[in-house]
Amino acid sequence: MSGEGLASLGQIFVQVLAPILMMVGAGYLLRSLLTIEVRSISRIVFYILAPCLIYSSLVYLEFDRSVTQHSLLFAALDMAVMFGLATSLARRWHYQGHMAHAFVVTSILLNNGNYGLPLNLFAFGEQGFSYALILFTFNSLVGTTLSVYLFARGENGGKVALQRTLQTPVVWATLLGLVSRQTGVVPTGAIMEMITDTGHAAIPVFLIVLGMSLAQTSRRAHLQSVSRLAVLRMLGGPAVAVVLAKLVGLGGVARSVAILQGSMPTAVNSIVLSNEFEAAPDFVAGAVFATTVVSMVTLPALLLWLG
Repeated sequence: MSGEGLASLGQIFVQVLAPILMMVGAGYLLRSLLTIEVRSISRIVFYILAPCLIYSSLVYLEFDRSVTQHSLLFAALDMAVMFGLATSLARRWHYQGHMAHAFVVTSILLNNGNYGLPLNLFAFGEQGFSYALILFTFNSLVGTTLSVYLFARGENGGKVALQRTLQTPVVWATLLGLVSRQTGVVPTGAIMEMITDTGHAAIPVFLIVLGMSLAQTSRRAHLQSVSRLAVLRMLGGPAVAVVLAKLVGLGGVARSVAILQGSMPTAVNSIVLSNEFEAAPDFVAGAVFATTVVSMVTLPALLLWLG
């Protein structure tokens, strides 16, 4: 690598990755040294911080309608392609039942919230954050609904998935944010300031929860399957994202954000879902840990390539 390339890589590390690694590391050490109920903190993020972040962002951030439409098309195609690839590979490797479903879920449910939003904010500023938020919201709503359906198949999967989606605060925060944008009816004064400040707190807490979750995941189970998933998610994912971003006509910052969000590791939330439905939880936890570790190499390389 040339001196200029090394300088660029160093700049990416200091300005983008160092703040992320610092907070993830703090969460990891905290959970390793102290007895802390990670699920309780995660619920604070899920039910309060993330909805406030989404609502305030939808109200205040500027969204280009054309770019938003192209980004949503990208997100839909990206999920469909990865779903198809994961399903085909699961059949090829003779995965059955919950293991097959877990392989698909860990391929499509991405950590573009806890990890992706801060990454794009540090890398591309508020403009990148706004595009990342669009993709995060889509993956969170559609990906979680589809994941619940897969895990709950045979147990009124469609009904359970719909109920779980309607119970997700992000859904209502998104709807309220869109209504506020269209009508101009927005809380004023101290109320809106509190919502905004609470939303800002989501970014560092996202990363702390990620670190704490990694500290308690199992890393030894299903090594072969975890390795296969890591290759699909962390090498196949970026390749698919690059092709689809060009196919749907994304350019500039929107293209870079789409590629990064499509290249993120498996979402921590998949561990919660797999535990709840007893769907290969050891494999899912290993997949989350492995893809997150691999992302420390693949994402800086992508950022350097994206320029």
